[in-house]
Amino acid sequence: MVTHRILIVDDDPLIRRQLEDLYRERKYDVDTAGTAEDAMSLLEEYEYSLAVVDLKIPGTDGISLTKQVRERWEDLDVIIVTGYASIKGAVEAIRHGASDYITKPFEREEILLATEKVLEKRRLLDEISYLRNQLSERYSFANMVSRNVVMHEIFSTIEALAQNDATVLISGESGTGKELAARAIHFQGRRRTGRFVAINCAAFPDSLLESELFGYERGAFTGAVHDRIGKIELSSGGTLFLDEVESISLPMQLKLLRTLEQREIEKLGGNRIVKVNMRIITATNRNLEDMVERGDMREDFFYRINVVPIDIPPLRDRIEDIPLLVAEMLRANPLGRDREITKVSNKALQSLMSYHWPGNVRELANVIERSILKTAGSTIKEVDIPGTINAPGASTAARFKDYDLPLKEFLKRAEREYLSTLLKRNRGGIATTAEAAMIDAATLHRKMKLHALKREDFKEVAKAI
Repeated sequence: MVTHRILIVDDDPLIRRQLEDLYRERKYDVDTAGTAEDAMSLLEEYEYSLAVVDLKIPGTDGISLTKQVRERWEDLDVIIVTGYASIKGAVEAIRHGASDYITKPFEREEILLATEKVLEKRRLLDEISYLRNQLSERYSFANMVSRNVVMHEIFSTIEALAQNDATVLISGESGTGKELAARAIHFQGRRRTGRFVAINCAAFPDSLLESELFGYERGAFTGAVHDRIGKIELSSGGTLFLDEVESISLPMQLKLLRTLEQREIEKLGGNRIVKVNMRIITATNRNLEDMVERGDMREDFFYRINVVPIDIPPLRDRIEDIPLLVAEMLRANPLGRDREITKVSNKALQSLMSYHWPGNVRELANVIERSILKTAGSTIKEVDIPGTINAPGASTAARFKDYDLPLKEFLKRAEREYLSTLLKRNRGGIATTAEAAMIDAATLHRKMKLHALKREDFKEVAKAI
């Protein structure tokens, strides 16, 4: 547990003692100072989470001290306490960096509420800052951010791939960030000085795909008035990224297989062998093993591209990433930066975290962009999510809309409702529920125990969903 240290600056020993006792009851570490000079000495010596400063102190005033503190320790929050309340004074205090402004005599609950609000804000900012710093140090090449365990394993895999040129197959639903992961592999690897050449294989019919990949020589077909370098040759020395690889026809798979194995191509209309040297990364949103079983993909081609598989989870399985992703989207959006839109309200964030995101991160980015266009101030207060009334998770949002829940508690309640729904649907069946949730039975048993869910309670429940 993190212990917060609070500095109290007040020339009245009675007030100092009153605040010290109050904070110590709440298990905070507390130091006190009667003058600005003593306060600065303590600030030099210790690291504080919060300073509570009286407006009138010997030698200076609370606003001047707040200004000095914020200039030297910009992350330290300050609450100003005063017996001379005025709107002008409050505005002046906030303008010089105070987080809150409280008048004497104050109620215990008032000062504690103000303190807890400031410390909770600091905790969240520190956590996001820590995560950003940790991720930016290791993954800044691709702006990939996540606090999800599975995604961190993917980051570790990407980091390991920097040491070799192994062929990679990235699978995942549309919009999960497969090309972003492919770029991360390229730009962290030893081929980062070479080209990253991407092609969406589904965007071309077979005849055009062949010329796009292999290139052609002048006169190879009508309209070929000059030689053209294909994507494969262009990527030599770098990385070739084949997106939607499942759309490549069987004959084209055979031709590509030879290139992948021998690292050579022959242009359309030519008879000269061209040596190539590139890393291959492919991506798909389909189950390629099923395609092999059906005969829609060559088995030898599948095994050739599936050397190192990476499966990116959908956004609905890493809801905890939404606050970080939204923060990055706001930071990266030019219009958001121009309008200084830096925050999302609790209500809006709750809506975002209650939606099932069939379009994954790409859909989230679209929602945030629309919200930025509609936002006038610095905070996004409402988000426009299509179809949320009937979307999975919408009922959860409605149930919690009147609560100011911590994120951890919100996710815990949402997980319990999710598991309850699946258990009802499967009449308490462990195997079928675990399969539907895409987790193993042991994990399901553990989560049921955590949420006090008993399979017997669901055995005779009629299927209501």
